[in-house]
Amino acid sequence: MIEWQRAYNDLKQRYFVQSKERLDQVEHRLAPLSLAYLPGVAGVDLRLTAWNLAPDAADAALAAGMALLREGAAGWAYGEEDQDLAALVLQAARERGLHLGTAESCTGGGIGARLTAIPGSSEVYRGGVVAYDNRLKVDLLGVPGALLARAGAVSAEVAEAMASAALGRLGADLAVSVTGIAGPGGGSPEKPVGLVYLGLATRAGVRATRHQFPGDREDVRARAGQMALFRMLQELTGQRGVAGPTV
Repeated sequence: MIEWQRAYNDLKQRYFVQSKERLDQVEHRLAPLSLAYLPGVAGVDLRLTAWNLAPDAADAALAAGMALLREGAAGWAYGEEDQDLAALVLQAARERGLHLGTAESCTGGGIGARLTAIPGSSEVYRGGVVAYDNRLKVDLLGVPGALLARAGAVSAEVAEAMASAALGRLGADLAVSVTGIAGPGGGSPEKPVGLVYLGLATRAGVRATRHQFPGDREDVRARAGQMALFRMLQELTGQRGVAGPTV
């Protein structure tokens, strides 16, 4: 338990450090504002505060500070205030006339649930396949059994196969897949708890990214869903080349 907690704290610190490193170039330009980093399951919230300024001066300073943060965060900032990432994904797809699909394993339909919680999602979201058992990955998604045996369900190859199948079988233009080890058991030195592969498929091709998420089972599943939605938003808005965390 002590070792697990140490690993969890180390990963959480790395998320914080990655966020701060991205903004080091602009943070000194925010004065007289103060910047707070608020890490959470959904990512790292940034809070700007104006101290001892008249209302008009505070508003102007905060507007300028927000512009600097957008510049520093580049493609890794997706919204302000309480904007919902799933709603932004749907909006971006709707504006481009595209349809979405999902293939989920360890998240158990959580990504689809977030998308369908938004009114009007049926205009964009085709649907999803929850294939938790490997037999369903074969039967519903057509993932080759030989591939599962060779690479394992938690692998880049299987994530890509799941995403490609969701794209074709659901009639989508963009599909995301997720397969991973949410814990608390099931991990190994080669594939530890928190390891997640995300697949992203379009008509132009498919790719997978590897992630190591900290936290308990609920945290890992929530972080995987958040990252999957964010990868979709990046693809829809032309930010796919932006480097990001894979720890």
